[in-house]
Amino acid sequence: MSQAPLRRKPWLAVFLVFLCSMWVLPASAGPIILGGDDLTDHGSATSIGVGNAQGWLYIQRAITSILSPGSNITRSGHIPGRIAALGAASSSALSGDAGAAIGSAAAAAGFTVDYYDGAAAINAFFAGLANNTVPNPAMLWIAGTGASNDLDSDEGAALTANAPAIAAFVSSGGGLMAHGYGVNAYGWLTAILPGLTVNDVCDVNGVLTPAGVAAFPDLTDSDISAGPCHRSFSGNLGGLQVLANDANGLHFIIGGGAWTTFAAADIGPIPTLSEWGMIILSSLLALGTIITLRRQRQ
Repeated sequence: MSQAPLRRKPWLAVFLVFLCSMWVLPASAGPIILGGDDLTDHGSATSIGVGNAQGWLYIQRAITSILSPGSNITRSGHIPGRIAALGAASSSALSGDAGAAIGSAAAAAGFTVDYYDGAAAINAFFAGLANNTVPNPAMLWIAGTGASNDLDSDEGAALTANAPAIAAFVSSGGGLMAHGYGVNAYGWLTAILPGLTVNDVCDVNGVLTPAGVAAFPDLTDSDISAGPCHRSFSGNLGGLQVLANDANGLHFIIGGGAWTTFAAADIGPIPTLSEWGMIILSSLLALGTIITLRRQRQ
């Protein structure tokens, strides 16, 4: 565009400046922590929500990082601090129980958990999420394997069937945390990223990578080493980063902070105008119309 029209119509220049300044990307993509661990089994509490130790303390710190105030969770209409626990039931056990692990971790952090135990409940949850008939959570938590009250084969199959819905939830700005090993735990992940491999090897002494420290500064190496790791990740990680390695450099925990997506090429939704941008844009259009009409009458 030449500069002459802008000199003759200064309101047009103002309009273009405001249009550019108010054009924003919609909030999308959320924080992700995926571990080849069974830290649900290697943890305990003095009572539910009190004295979380080892693996349960790791979960407490991890969900606190995921749900921290600010821009981590940007999913539209989510209930702050609300967690959907998939593949476990509520429990008052004080050790070795996946449902109790997330319940105690959430209670200590001041969050609320909705439990969806069993394949039918998992399928109903995702159907309800699409139809806005279930509480809109801030994050999903997947129970994993290795403890009691965790994923069975039917639940694993239900998660795999709903893999696109899990990816869409994260892309919408929701958080995600998962544990475990085998197809029950991560069949849904390899359905989203076919080039990713979950390996049957992992060692102890997890070490956070610089990306892991940057994404989740509340976690420490001792947190993620509270119990043995059982699986590691390799191959095409898509948009996920390596957050922690085991003692041999195998990728023990993958994911990322806010704005993480599964597919590296995922550009997210088409940019839109913010609410104030729409108001200002409408006002400028109206002002420009008035100025033009007045000049035509002169």
